Amino acid sequence: MEIPSPSPTPLETARKWLGFLSISFLLRWTILLFLGYWLWCNWHDDLPAEAAIQQYALPDSRFLHIDNMDVHCRISGKGDPILLLHDAQSSLHTWDGWTAALSDKYQVISVDLPGFGLTGPHPRGSYSAFMYASFLDSVATHLNLRKFHLAGNGLGAQIAWHYAAESTSGKVDKLILLAAPGFEEKKSSIVNLLARTPVINRALWKITPRSFINIMLEDVYSDDGLVTDSLVQRHFDLLLRSGNRKAFTDRASVSDNRPPADVVEKIAVPTLILWGAEDTRISPEHAYDFHRRIRGAFLKIYRNTGHWPQEENPVQTAKDVRAFLEGKF
Repeated sequence: MEIPSPSPTPLETARKWLGFLSISFLLRWTILLFLGYWLWCNWHDDLPAEAAIQQYALPDSRFLHIDNMDVHCRISGKGDPILLLHDAQSSLHTWDGWTAALSDKYQVISVDLPGFGLTGPHPRGSYSAFMYASFLDSVATHLNLRKFHLAGNGLGAQIAWHYAAESTSGKVDKLILLAAPGFEEKKSSIVNLLARTPVINRALWKITPRSFINIMLEDVYSDDGLVTDSLVQRHFDLLLRSGNRKAFTDRASVSDNRPPADVVEKIAVPTLILWGAEDTRISPEHAYDFHRRIRGAFLKIYRNTGHWPQEENPVQTAKDVRAFLEGKF
């Protein structure tokens, strides 16, 4: 006859359950729960193009059908045209200060580059330096710009100097470069490395922490006090615009997305180089590389200014641009 085993005492039962609740067990579940909560908080669907346009188009916005894209463009004022190209992780809104300051005398034209802002992704997912140069020429042709001044910041400056150096059309009258890439050592951030990693890069199409936008803006600005909630929200929303996050991973996958810097020596138009002294993205020392290699170039470096001088110091930069365009340098 089998003798039944005695029932565990309450103390033995408690010890059994406490065994499951070991420190390592709790730590693993805490990490998993935290990760799940973080993913839930930072998982964002695309913002439909129509909603983004309704929120961020300007009274003088236009949409031009160029290269099978509806390109967001802003045209203000009359006079000699000046075409403005923004940096990566930015949009034509970066030129608001210059538009207000220069449109009394110039036709100020700014565009959202393919992969950014309200223009959205390139239809073929192409983001090479050569595509952007071709796109710039298409914009000038579409707007019937036979002669124009050209300015660019960051990525836009790279497009501008590449176009000015290699184009044989003679359309560029004067060139303005703000924090231009070209001579700095090429580095890959952790985010760029993730964007190139299969499977993980697809997650970046949905996982977008708003806090990362705040960190990015505090990096490009010298004065963190200028990084307002509305500024962060605009950059965040425009990144969520349908197709823009995939465009980011597509751009990151291009192994060498910049033209050789040596071609800047071919630039033969009057050139103004502007840089922020507190630029942590591209050191101001590279301003002198451009200054030495572009014949007759003028250089201005601004104190207490970061990577986007036209945003952080719009009054002084626009004043210097006006003087340069008027031949007062």
